[in-house]
Amino acid sequence: MRKLITLLVLAAAVLAGCGSDDDNQATAAAGDGKPDLSGVTLRVGVQKDGIRAVLERTGALEDAPYDVEFSVFQFGPPLVEAAGADKIDLAWVGSTPPIFGAAAGSDFKVIAAVKERDSQENSILVKPDSPIRRVEDLKGRKVAVPKGSSAHGLLLNALKRSGLGAGDITPVFLAPADALAAFSAGKVDALTIWDPFTLQAIADGARVITGGEPDEAGLGFEIASAKALEDEAKRAAIADYVQRLSKAWQWAGEHPDEWGDAWAKDSGLPKEITRKAARVKASDIVPLDDAIVDRQQKLADLLTEEKVLPSPVKFEDIVDRDVVHLEG
Repeated sequence: MRKLITLLVLAAAVLAGCGSDDDNQATAAAGDGKPDLSGVTLRVGVQKDGIRAVLERTGALEDAPYDVEFSVFQFGPPLVEAAGADKIDLAWVGSTPPIFGAAAGSDFKVIAAVKERDSQENSILVKPDSPIRRVEDLKGRKVAVPKGSSAHGLLLNALKRSGLGAGDITPVFLAPADALAAFSAGKVDALTIWDPFTLQAIADGARVITGGEPDEAGLGFEIASAKALEDEAKRAAIADYVQRLSKAWQWAGEHPDEWGDAWAKDSGLPKEITRKAARVKASDIVPLDDAIVDRQQKLADLLTEEKVLPSPVKFEDIVDRDVVHLEG
């Protein structure tokens, strides 16, 4: 049984303190022609998203022929940056961070899609006594949102659908926990965020004005460091890890309370929040088909149109469909 190594470090510490992983790269091949994974340590970036909890609860990695080292980040954009800088090997992020990362020239690839079963990842919330009732009412208002996150993408899509643009609101760009704190303190008029933050806000009385379709499809992505994918052993380990995670997600969808309890223990979040989150965050890892790529391209085009990207992005250019071949 392989040992599962869990490192709880901040994203900044990871970017500043992690060195090259060259020493961990496996160079020997097994007798059957497959790469030897015994010398591989996969560096996996996570958020407070329940991934470690579901892997540990299901024992998905117990017989893995490689080690896994987890690092905790606040949200998607720093994960993309870390993958591009080869400080982590892979991570799960929302729909928008890969587009921002591509525009910034980060060296990573999108290797699989993650589809939430309820097709909703984010919500726009207001206080229970707020006069804001619909997206159009956000005009001229302060809206807290993590920059470059999936919530940012939802917000821009919702504004466009409602006849508004990025210039019609005052965005207040904050990290997720800080955005929730600013909203709770009444320093902003609205909050755009994902679960479990959404559920925490609702528990305190917040009201949802929109979320999910048609402004998003609940899409996220498994991304990998381009340098890691160039190493045969790491590429094989990454593919195997995604397969194991996919099976663990299937279990999570069928056992939401057990996953929620494990998630609470792992994250320190209240059990009543993680149990609810487990039900709405049930997800499946799916292939990167043309429909998904086309939807992402439309989002990239909107971000370019709203002048929030330094340069246009062709989403297909950051996709590698040959890494993960999902088992039926």
